[in-house]
Amino acid sequence: MVNQNDVYEQLAKKFGRPGSKDYMETLEAMMTPEEGRLILELPSMMNPEELSKKVNIDPQILSAKLDNMARRGLLYREKGMYVSWPDAHQLGVRVSHSADQYIPAKLIELNRRPSRRVDMGGETSQRLKRFDETGVPGIKIIPARLAILASPKIRPEDVLWYEDMAEIIRRNGGYGVVDCPCRRNRQNCDMPLWACVHTRPNIVEYEVGRGGRMKKLNVEEAIENNDMVERAGLVHETPYNAAMIPGVICNCCICCCGVLIGSMASGRPFDAMAPSRFRATVDQEPCTGCQMCIERCPFDAIEMVKVKGSKKMKARVIAQKCFGCGVCVVGCQNKALTFELVRPPEHIPAALKGAVGSGAINRNRAA
Repeated sequence: MVNQNDVYEQLAKKFGRPGSKDYMETLEAMMTPEEGRLILELPSMMNPEELSKKVNIDPQILSAKLDNMARRGLLYREKGMYVSWPDAHQLGVRVSHSADQYIPAKLIELNRRPSRRVDMGGETSQRLKRFDETGVPGIKIIPARLAILASPKIRPEDVLWYEDMAEIIRRNGGYGVVDCPCRRNRQNCDMPLWACVHTRPNIVEYEVGRGGRMKKLNVEEAIENNDMVERAGLVHETPYNAAMIPGVICNCCICCCGVLIGSMASGRPFDAMAPSRFRATVDQEPCTGCQMCIERCPFDAIEMVKVKGSKKMKARVIAQKCFGCGVCVVGCQNKALTFELVRPPEHIPAALKGAVGSGAINRNRAA
């Protein structure tokens, strides 16, 4: 067993935040030193009887402790077995997705600090470090499906299934959704809360089974929820930058979301986030200069310019800033904004590279 004095240091190292006092403060808010020691002893799936031999705690007492930790999001539980989360991101979101009575007040206070909005406890820095090592951004922007449907130049055969939100939902059979912890904690805007999407069946079952915040949606409900967040102006982004069904799809705003805020504040947004294969473009004939697109764009990628023969300033997309999220296209009532396809299929890696917070749960039983 680990000494109480250094349990949080070892946990910070395990979760990829070695030496971070900021992250150790988070760990102290989430768990006791005793709970931290149990987490360190669970790198792979174990039942209480197996773990009791390592930690010298009665199996029945230990079983109750582990069950309590799973309800609070500190451990993953499946079929009476337990394992620690693979990284800091997984641990943080699971605790945040717990029922209200299991979310520590101190953790909410920490997450509301301005510094946490910029670096998310080290995640932005880690994401940029990973880009320097791999050359692949760890975040992928998924285009709004309503923007694709509103773009006459985009043929259905041009759209890859893993960038089509409706097809992702159909292939997955629906998804689980929770209220976004960023917006719930920071309360900086009135964007929809029920927008944090999870697709992996085992995680959805875990969240629902422990009495957390997650709701299970079928295909029709999930597509309806997706279209709602697109109309509201939220951006689809995922830490799974590959040709696959992403395990998590965040629907983000620039007001609260640590990923968007941190990526933009870093000065290296295109190293942190990969744009979609699409780009917004303006037909200035129907553009009325209402500036709704400027209000909706989280990337400052639209400007107003003088147009010959018009007394009104009209919108223009700044190509080098556009991430192809489609928020402006969905919000344009005059249909002046549409998508154009500007990148080949190879733009999206075939295999997962450079993702932060994409670690898999280790189901292997300890020897």
